Amino acid sequence: MRNNFIEVLKTRNFVKIWGSQLLSQLTVNLLNFVLILKIFENTHSTVAVSIFWFFWALPAIFLGPFSGTLIDFLGTRRILILTNLFQAVVVLFYLPVGNSVWPIYSVLLLYSLLNQFYLPAEAATLPGAVAKRLLPAANSLFLFTTYAALILGYGLAGPLIKLIGYQFPFILGSVMLILAAVAVWLLPIQTFSKTAHQKHIASIPKFLKKLNEGYQFIRTNSNVLSPLLLLVFSQIILSVLLVLSPALVVKILKIDLLDIGVRLILPIGFGGVFGMAATVKLLHYVRKIRLISIGFFLSSISLFLLVLAVPYFSLGFKTFGEVLLGFLSGFAFSLFTLPTQTLLQEKTPDNLRGRVFGVLGFMITLASVFPVLFSATIGEFLGEIWMILILASMIFIVGLVSLRGNDVIFRFNRS
Repeated sequence: MRNNFIEVLKTRNFVKIWGSQLLSQLTVNLLNFVLILKIFENTHSTVAVSIFWFFWALPAIFLGPFSGTLIDFLGTRRILILTNLFQAVVVLFYLPVGNSVWPIYSVLLLYSLLNQFYLPAEAATLPGAVAKRLLPAANSLFLFTTYAALILGYGLAGPLIKLIGYQFPFILGSVMLILAAVAVWLLPIQTFSKTAHQKHIASIPKFLKKLNEGYQFIRTNSNVLSPLLLLVFSQIILSVLLVLSPALVVKILKIDLLDIGVRLILPIGFGGVFGMAATVKLLHYVRKIRLISIGFFLSSISLFLLVLAVPYFSLGFKTFGEVLLGFLSGFAFSLFTLPTQTLLQEKTPDNLRGRVFGVLGFMITLASVFPVLFSATIGEFLGEIWMILILASMIFIVGLVSLRGNDVIFRFNRS
């Protein structure tokens, strides 16, 4: 039996888009950690961190419904190159900010605006870079990049700040984004969808017609709507956890924020890598929805134990518990993310991918805004531990219900 991973890695076009993704994701994670650290150190407020994510989400509320359609008109190749280059310039705007907090939000708003075009264009490009049968392996490598970028970004941020200072990560990020643009520029035109060859934007009526086609396709196709909603839910959970993470680390687990990479992020990354390899093999024997359900269930268990048990362990066992549960969380994340992403790509026609993934980005961001602000505000008054327990309970219910009745609730094909 052929090794799909080796076959994907031998595909030059995939390596180019994969390299672009790695550089872009590494920049985002590296700079986000630095910015969150600066905000939390200056304010000691979870609400201030939630405002960071609110400004990140704001462009998606206004551009999300249209970004995918614009991508289908303008072409994914052009969008990927231009967004990387513009973002390379934008990150340099952070340099004169210094210790101020509010200027961070304004620069973040501009960077996020560009990201609304980059992310759906990147997701829509992958199916054109590899054969359809290799999509699970290709998606697992893309998910691996997410973990690797998270590990490297959060892991490098602390040492870079200690050794060189706050400004160097932004210079490094600008260079990496330029390299990401070059990687996409090297891709042949044939890699991209047919709509990417159009030279001009069509008339407004035709644009609105295309936009409506995308939404109607999603609304009437349960095989696309179901995984899309699951991805939205999973990303809401992830967004809330990111907002609560500084308080979780400092107030509950009593970890120095600069040491989060070694104590928690690194184990999550290793768990994700192991989970991706396991998920690709399990997909040959287990239905996608079954793996997704188990992933949600394991995620809730790991969160419950992390806040209810680990803080009361002795020092040695506490570190072991953090590492073990971090590994389990990463493994669980792979179980529900990889099959869902693959299913969504498989069920979406080539000429609609830009619109579908544009809608996905819009729904994720719009649905995340109020939970993020709500969880941070309530966390300030009741304590972050209560919000994490509520979150874990919600994940547990989704996992339990889907395990008991996924054929009724989620109308997935047996694929």
